[in-house]
Amino acid sequence: MNFEKLKAKNGEDTLKVNGLLLYSKYQPIIETDKFIRKEVKLDADGYLLVGLGLGYHLSALVKLIDKRKRITVLCLDKKEIDLYKKSIVFDSLENADNIKIVTEIANLELTIKDQVIIPHVCLQLMNKNHPLFNYLTDIKIKQMSFKRFRNLMEYNFGNNCKLNDFRLCEYQSKLNMCEKQLACIVASGPSLEETKKWLHRVKEEVYILCVGSALKVLLNEGIKPDAVIITDSQKEISIQLQDVAFEGQLFYLSTADYDTIKAYPYARIMLLQNGYEAAELLAPKVNYPLLETGGSVATTAFSLLKYLGFDKLVLFGQDLGFSTERTHASGSTSGRKVNHLEDTIEVISNEGKKIRTLPNLYSYLKWFEMKIKVSNIHVYNTAAKGAKVNGATVVNEVEFLSLINNSDSRLGY
Repeated sequence: MNFEKLKAKNGEDTLKVNGLLLYSKYQPIIETDKFIRKEVKLDADGYLLVGLGLGYHLSALVKLIDKRKRITVLCLDKKEIDLYKKSIVFDSLENADNIKIVTEIANLELTIKDQVIIPHVCLQLMNKNHPLFNYLTDIKIKQMSFKRFRNLMEYNFGNNCKLNDFRLCEYQSKLNMCEKQLACIVASGPSLEETKKWLHRVKEEVYILCVGSALKVLLNEGIKPDAVIITDSQKEISIQLQDVAFEGQLFYLSTADYDTIKAYPYARIMLLQNGYEAAELLAPKVNYPLLETGGSVATTAFSLLKYLGFDKLVLFGQDLGFSTERTHASGSTSGRKVNHLEDTIEVISNEGKKIRTLPNLYSYLKWFEMKIKVSNIHVYNTAAKGAKVNGATVVNEVEFLSLINNSDSRLGY
């Protein structure tokens, strides 16, 4: 990286990295303090700060948090350490025993309760081949999304709670007496166009949980799922349940669009999610489970089916990558064409070919892989041309049908 130390309008040092200003050219320390105050979560166990620079972000963070809390700073370039040591803030931080500065990811210490703080410019400066680039990009996207929709999520949560749809435990008990042993998560990736017909012959023998964007695709095929799940906080999600002949179970995230939920006149169950503070505080008060969302409706569906007790799951339409410009199946209420200029990530498909995916889809892919690795669930994938999900067995139609009869030893029986 090319570092250029400059003087700001107020006389303080500021820093330009690869032509981009890391700090303000007017009041770098004051503006950095403002950024950290807006970002920091004081109830976090510890902090990972991306980028060291002149140490201004680090200094601002130290001033705000409990001195016993860990701060790990990930340098983007080893040259940052020399710049930091010559900075105006270095003397005040030199002897702090809760600060660890690392240049290698092997030295990172991060727990689920730690907060990751990513100055936007630092992400722009990061090499896209860096092992943490996609992970940090996904975190930043989610952080920005949460800020953008915070008020809407709070509105939805408060009103959804008033609906009193806390019936998940009761539903689980009833489902345990059901004869269906295999569950299918139906998402709306391009492969669903080819595989949706597989469900015709077995729709009465398997439990079908459909994401909202794929509901109309299934209904148009004459397949009524056992349940549908929605998670989006925005009003546009209402189209997923409009003008549909579906009277089945609706699962919805506590922050999902309230007007859409309220308008659904049939069975509803609210889900409380890890990572949303209001839900985490409410769960013990109402003796209710917390589910991991993984960032998408399909990953939330995975957590739900795991809670419900299924140990065999089949993924439909979970492509998590694309060889064309289309991200979703025809007839889905979601999806778009991907511009060739967009930032995409190259992954390997189940056919062994190179395909592209988006940063958010890549994070869902890695989430699935992590959960499959640490759970006792057998996961099968029907997206032959989709991204390879390590730990999931790819099946064709014949092999899928054999799962119903528990007859194929290759598939784990």
